[in-house]
Amino acid sequence: LTLLGAAPPAEIMNIWNFNHTQYVQYYGRVLPTSAYEAMRPRLEKCPYFLVPVFRDKGLFNAVTNFNQDLVGVVPLGEYQTKGDHAIPHMTVQFFTELSRSKGLVLVRCEIQDQVFRKQDCAFVTQMMLKYYSTPGLYEKWVETFNKAPHQYDYHAFLRHMKDEVGKDNINILDKKSEMRAEGYGTRKPEAAAAPEATPAPASAEASPSAPAASTPA
Repeated sequence: LTLLGAAPPAEIMNIWNFNHTQYVQYYGRVLPTSAYEAMRPRLEKCPYFLVPVFRDKGLFNAVTNFNQDLVGVVPLGEYQTKGDHAIPHMTVQFFTELSRSKGLVLVRCEIQDQVFRKQDCAFVTQMMLKYYSTPGLYEKWVETFNKAPHQYDYHAFLRHMKDEVGKDNINILDKKSEMRAEGYGTRKPEAAAAPEATPAPASAEASPSAPAASTPA
């Protein structure tokens, strides 16, 4: 970051983005300081979100948890067992050192092990930024998920996400999830009951409680 501080903003963006394409475990983005400052209060007020991670024939769900410019990402099934004590398998970090001098906040998503892939790194980061930055999406999905989980329609959200990414081979049951209010925002290991997602008949089972990717030894 010290070396980047000597470069103009446009060059910083190019260097940061290019360098992160050279490694399979990283994904990089650059945000204007104003965009991050607008998004950060939402991250603080509603630190949790659920992002479906799609595979060729199914999906699993990842819980994101914001704390002090760092987002931990854990498969839902593991979070339901361990709560906030679960060790993140992927992180998204916001570097604010250049926010005043260059008007930029650097973003790095880092894969910690075999659970997530680089494509997940990019997708989770992009969706998190999109849903926390867009007022309509934030209010409808993120805020409801954090503040009124009994009103949160997981399956409607999953259908919305499925259509957004064009995953037509996955069928979503038309029913509301039954997440208990105490399942999120607490440190209790007995988190909310998992909602169900049903794939198309020809696809693999899409369970939100078990990662589709291989887990580390």
